Amino acid sequence: MSIGLVLEGGGTRGAYTAGVLDVLAENNIFFQTIYGVSAGACNAVSYISKQNGRNHRIFTEYACDKRYMSFSSLVRTGSIFGFDFMFGELANELLPFDYGEFFKSSMNIMAGATDCETGKAIFFDKKDMKDDLIPLIASSSLPMVTKIVDFKGKHLLDGGVAAPIPIDYAMHDGFVKNVVVLTREKEFFKKKSDVPPMALKMKYRKYPELIKAMLNRAEVYNREKQLCYSEQENGNAFVIEPSQPITIGRYCTKPDMLEEVYCLGVEDAKNKLADLRRFIALNSL
Repeated sequence: MSIGLVLEGGGTRGAYTAGVLDVLAENNIFFQTIYGVSAGACNAVSYISKQNGRNHRIFTEYACDKRYMSFSSLVRTGSIFGFDFMFGELANELLPFDYGEFFKSSMNIMAGATDCETGKAIFFDKKDMKDDLIPLIASSSLPMVTKIVDFKGKHLLDGGVAAPIPIDYAMHDGFVKNVVVLTREKEFFKKKSDVPPMALKMKYRKYPELIKAMLNRAEVYNREKQLCYSEQENGNAFVIEPSQPITIGRYCTKPDMLEEVYCLGVEDAKNKLADLRRFIALNSL
């Protein structure tokens, strides 16, 4: 039986996921298919290429770099993230991404984005990545602070809008058993967005279904999160979540705080390692 790996997004809270995945890789725990959105999808590709520690360095060394993320970039380019830097100089020179290992790996990724025209999630796998990883850019393109990404005839934004915790998509694809990594503690439930509906209508007037999805985002998030825990109660999921609240936002640029979040992910993963091994052993028969 195949077990899926499901990764929540969360911007720089993804430093937690980076810590969890480093522990899994160090213990030779890998999954054939990974469902991820936004930061979860970005973390996943280094996990697939078996570049332990790479995402740790990205969060703690480069998230504070104005070329990586800044409000001046938002004013200048229309995107808070410097995707040209992230998927250009950073991925090719400063912390080279191992495309060769990524593409030859038997592991696959399903990176989720939101289709602006339908307001629904759409997933791209490894064959869609080629050498430019555009689906990762689309998956990470947060509404209001990044540009819409055009790819394969679709207009795309952040996968966290339509599928913030894509466990239901993994289940639909036949992964009855799943390991889920969250970036919010168990008690956290999302409140309605504080973005005024009028601002959404002005920004995305061409995409009414996207506006509906964004206004409904909290409800979808809470439903998917509840599904994770109900599946865990039924023995079908294993959830790794922060053992204490992560207080940073999705745009944190403080290396010391990001290091703390990463270390929390490492600690929580180590504490759950024995139980995780048992879950995998029981469901891999």
